[in-house]
Amino acid sequence: MSTKRTGAKALAMVLGSALALSACATSSSGGGGGNSATSSAAAPVTITLGYAQEFSSYNNNTVEANALANTVVLNQVLRGFYYFAPDGSIVRDTDIGTFEKTSDDPLTVKYTFSENAVWSDGNQLDCDDAVFNWLTRNGKSGDKGFAPASTSGWDQMAKPQCADGDKAFTVVYDTPYADWEGQFATFEPAHIAEAQGGVTDIIAAADKPTDPGLAKIIEFWNKGWALNPGELKKDIMPAVGPYIIDSWTAGQSLTLKANEKWTGKKPAASTIVIRYIEDTAQTQALQNGEVNIIEPQPQVDIVNQLKALGDKVKVQTGDQFSFEHLDYNFKTEFSDLKVRQAFAKCVPRDQIVNNLLKPQNPNGTIAQSRFIFPFQPEYTDYVSGLGAEQYDKADIAGAKKLLADAGKTGMEVKIGWQKVPEAPNKRRVDTIALIKASCDQAGFKIVDGGTPTFFAKDLSAGSWDIALFAWIGSPLVSGDPSIYQTKKGGKGGQNNGQYSNPKVDALLDSVTRELDKAKVLEIRKQVDQLLWDDLATIPLFPFPGLVATDATTSNVQINATNNDITWNAFDWTRTAS
Repeated sequence: MSTKRTGAKALAMVLGSALALSACATSSSGGGGGNSATSSAAAPVTITLGYAQEFSSYNNNTVEANALANTVVLNQVLRGFYYFAPDGSIVRDTDIGTFEKTSDDPLTVKYTFSENAVWSDGNQLDCDDAVFNWLTRNGKSGDKGFAPASTSGWDQMAKPQCADGDKAFTVVYDTPYADWEGQFATFEPAHIAEAQGGVTDIIAAADKPTDPGLAKIIEFWNKGWALNPGELKKDIMPAVGPYIIDSWTAGQSLTLKANEKWTGKKPAASTIVIRYIEDTAQTQALQNGEVNIIEPQPQVDIVNQLKALGDKVKVQTGDQFSFEHLDYNFKTEFSDLKVRQAFAKCVPRDQIVNNLLKPQNPNGTIAQSRFIFPFQPEYTDYVSGLGAEQYDKADIAGAKKLLADAGKTGMEVKIGWQKVPEAPNKRRVDTIALIKASCDQAGFKIVDGGTPTFFAKDLSAGSWDIALFAWIGSPLVSGDPSIYQTKKGGKGGQNNGQYSNPKVDALLDSVTRELDKAKVLEIRKQVDQLLWDDLATIPLFPFPGLVATDATTSNVQINATNNDITWNAFDWTRTAS
């Protein structure tokens, strides 16, 4: 599944290829501790993270709420059977339980919850939670049903086999599924949803996903855990991880406290505070000692500020499964291929990279693929023949002719993006300025349509012509369909631009069922080629990662995936300054 990055969103690739991360610090983190119920309590230490985008939902798996701003909070509050290591490899979370493939034909996987895996309100993590997880994500509840960010894999999986109270369950797939290890990454509490949704037995109810009697629980899962700024509903937001959400002051900070009911590896620090600070102010906050960790979007000024602090801070940079891009809204004039081609021809991708990316990352390059990244060994051969290079440099004359041929000269184009008026992302402001300077010459009228509610409301509402943001994902292929498949019947949950091509739909169905990695790469290249032919989107550049910590803080490690910075927050420590 791909995730919105706060200033970005999320995507997905094939397990097995090693990732070459640059300049990443090492960590002593070993991940889940395997039910260390007798381990010592968390030290009375507070660690503060500076982060730009504010928390908004306890349920990060809906199409509306799927964002890194929520992931950063929930990573250590709602755990599952695995998470991603910094290089994108899967780490099995034995604090939650274990799983094993028991058959290839049909593909069958047995999961066993730890006997000590319990919600912070005292309820066991068990069969109900597994079945509810499957029910909410499988896309079988209809167009007015559960609205997950992705149905990949879940729609190929039969109902988990288990009974009420069981601590083990088995799932059987209708077809092979490449990313079978990447399921059940997180859970929402079934016992809470049953109470709020008026369902007495979710295991039985899951047999009839379109039953009108599920309407209330569907509404609750889709909307009931969405929160207003500063709002916490502690009675319906239990934790199954080393931290609980303790408090939240809107626009200021959110506090995580050690979960006393957690029987897994105890967190090293008793308290983590997430301070909401715009990217451009985070370096100053780090220098002043207001925060211990920052993760701003890389911008030239920010990188230079961090360099100026010298050995007072520890800086990590690294490749990520993330890229900046422009999406077309197919419900506008961009439904016309000629108009899309005209716009693509006037977007100065090379100038954007040279002016805005390379000053902070000399190895920065234009993104030619939506799936494979320059730090992966297969990239060079993969992008050969895609045809993306025809859109590297602006062709004003060609764009002007296409726009005139389409009868759209003078067309206004509103570029939507996440814009905080008091502290806008300078790189994105400059990106739009470069596009405007070029595309206005071709006959477009570019308008900066940035809003502070872009991710919360405007992106899914389609109140834009072009959307500017980034996807961040992982080495799984299962995130692809959610972004590029036709938005219908539970599929294409993150396809905000309403792009549709039956050939792409069929290929993306097949890619998640293919177990041969070479064939997966071939299928993805076919999809990438079609997306370039159709101009479904315009990739701009791979999105680099940037993390900085003060000299007192240890075990913080940049992560290439959509698990983001708090992937190992249970290991963060501080020494006296």
